[in-house]
Amino acid sequence: MSSAERPPGPGAELAGPVPAGERVDTLDVLRGFALLGILLVNIELFRGADLYALLAGAAPELSRADEIVQFVVGWLAGGKFISSFALLFGVGAAIMAGRALARGHSPRRLLARRYGWLLVFGLAHMFLLFPGDILFIYGLAGLALLPFVFVRPKALLWWAAGIAAAYLVFALGSAALALGMEALAPEDVTDDPFTAGFEEFFAERHEQAVSAYTEGGLGAQAAARAWEVLFIQGSQLFLVPWVLALFLVGFAIGKSGLVANLAGSRRLLRRVAALGLGAGLVLNLPLGFAGTLGGAAVGPDAETGGLLLLGVTTGQLLGAPMLAVGYLAALALACLRPGVLARLGPLRDAGRMALSGYVLQSVLAAGFFVSLGFYERLSSAQALGVVVAIWALMLAACALWQRRVGRGPLERLWRRLTYGPSRHPASRPGAH
Repeated sequence: MSSAERPPGPGAELAGPVPAGERVDTLDVLRGFALLGILLVNIELFRGADLYALLAGAAPELSRADEIVQFVVGWLAGGKFISSFALLFGVGAAIMAGRALARGHSPRRLLARRYGWLLVFGLAHMFLLFPGDILFIYGLAGLALLPFVFVRPKALLWWAAGIAAAYLVFALGSAALALGMEALAPEDVTDDPFTAGFEEFFAERHEQAVSAYTEGGLGAQAAARAWEVLFIQGSQLFLVPWVLALFLVGFAIGKSGLVANLAGSRRLLRRVAALGLGAGLVLNLPLGFAGTLGGAAVGPDAETGGLLLLGVTTGQLLGAPMLAVGYLAALALACLRPGVLARLGPLRDAGRMALSGYVLQSVLAAGFFVSLGFYERLSSAQALGVVVAIWALMLAACALWQRRVGRGPLERLWRRLTYGPSRHPASRPGAH
C-alpha cells in the first residue's frame, strides 16, 4: 500500500460507523459547539423577511440594542460555524474513508452514498423547514471531495490553498468590477427601470413572505419558501468551491492522525488558536459593520460603500474560516484540561447527533415564529431569547436521547442508507 493510500488515524480497523468506545469526544464537543453557533445566524431568516427588505433597498429600522446584536453576531458568528462544520465534515470523511479502506471496501463508493443522501436530506430540509439549509451545499462539496480521497495530507493542503486563493481572487475581482460599473453609472438612478424593477420585485417577495407566514395556509407558505430557496440556495451554490477547500483541510487533518493525538499536539493547537483568533477577529470586523444579513445583501449601490463590500467579501471567504479554526483549536485545547471534557457533556451529546439537532433547531424555530404567530414580530435583540430557549430544549433533548436510545434518529437513518442494514446493535448510547 502506498503512503497516499495509507488509512488515516483513529478507528481505521473497521469499515462501519465508529463504535461508541472509539469515538473522539472532543470532536463531538466541537460539533455541538458549531451546532449551537449556527442558530445565531439562522435565526434572522426564521424571524422575518428582512433579507427581502434589504434586497429591495429598504434597510429595516434597528434599535441600539439591535445594532449591537447585529454587529456582534455578524462579527463573531456569521460564516464561522458553517466553516467549522465544513472542516469537521472533512475530518469525519477522512476517518470513514480510512475505516473502509482498511477492510478492502471502496471509500469513494461509501462517501458517494453518504453525501448523495445528504443532498436528499438538504432538499427536504430547505423546502419543508428552512430555505437557508446548508446540508445540500455540504453534499455537493462532499461529492467534489471524492477525487481527493487518496491524495496525501500535504498535497491536500496545497489543493485547498489553491482553490481558496483562486476563489478569493474571483470573488474580489467580481466585487471590484461591480463597484467600477456602479461608479460609471449615473448618480441619479431613481428612474432607472432595471433598478426600480429589481427593488419592486423584492418588495413584492417581502409582502408575499410576510402574508404567507403570518396569515397564509400551508400552500402559501410552501410557495413563499420556494422563492426563498431559489434566491438563497442559488447564491449559496457559488460557495461550493470555498466549502470544498475547507473539506480538504479537514480531510488532511483527519488523514494526518492529528485528531487521534490531540494531547501531543498542544503546541500546534496553541499556535493555530492564536493565529486564528488574532487574525480572524480583525478580518471579520467588516462583517460586524454589515450586520447579520448585511454580508448577504450588501451590494455596490449600498450605502455602506465599496470598501465595506470588499471587506465583507474578504471576511466571509478568509476571515470567517480563520476565526472558525481559532475557535475549534481553542476549544480543543480546553477539552484537554482535566475535568473540562466531562463538564461539556451536553455539547458532546448534541455533537453526537448533530444532524438531528440541526433539523430539530429548524423545527423549533419554524414552529415558534410561524405556527405560534411571531413572524415579523420580534427584533434581532428579542430573538436572542428564542435562540437561548431553543438551545436549552435541544441540549436537553439530545442528552435524554443519548441516555435512553443512543444514535440520533436521522443519524440512524443516514447510517443505514450509507452502510446498509446493520448487523450490530444500533441503539447503544453514543454510537455514531
